[in-house]
Amino acid sequence: MQELNTKQTRFVEEFTVDFNASQAAVRAGYSEKSSRAIGCELLTIPNIKKAIQTRVKELSNDALVNRELIISGLLAEAMNYGDKSSHAARVSAWSQLAKVSGLNIESKPHDDVQQLLRDITANNAATRNGLLPKDNIPQYQLDALRANVDDY
Repeated sequence: MQELNTKQTRFVEEFTVDFNASQAAVRAGYSEKSSRAIGCELLTIPNIKKAIQTRVKELSNDALVNRELIISGLLAEAMNYGDKSSHAARVSAWSQLAKVSGLNIESKPHDDVQQLLRDITANNAATRNGLLPKDNIPQYQLDALRANVDDY
């Protein structure tokens, strides 16, 4: 793999600030007129994509809030364990969990909840290295999920 040049390295650093490719390109020193096209092009270069992934992982490891914490919070809200949880908040939490699980690109409808849960689990295992691993979900949440599934 080819090393990144100075501007590309700066682009990676700037992109991970706000994930805006056009603005990152400008801040990295690329032309403002062509920043949108350059930003888009830079995001397609394998070395830059890999550098961005590495940088995001580094930032995530340093952050107090990480992916697992966010997902467990969304799951708690979706399961009605959040403080002052409302119906709208639960629907929103399920929607966000569907996004990170890759279910929004699902084209086939599900006939039953159990099949949906199996598909979520299979999709997580295959594409996201298990975003909702069984070992990370507290037992009371698993019990509540099973109870809700049995109601359908």
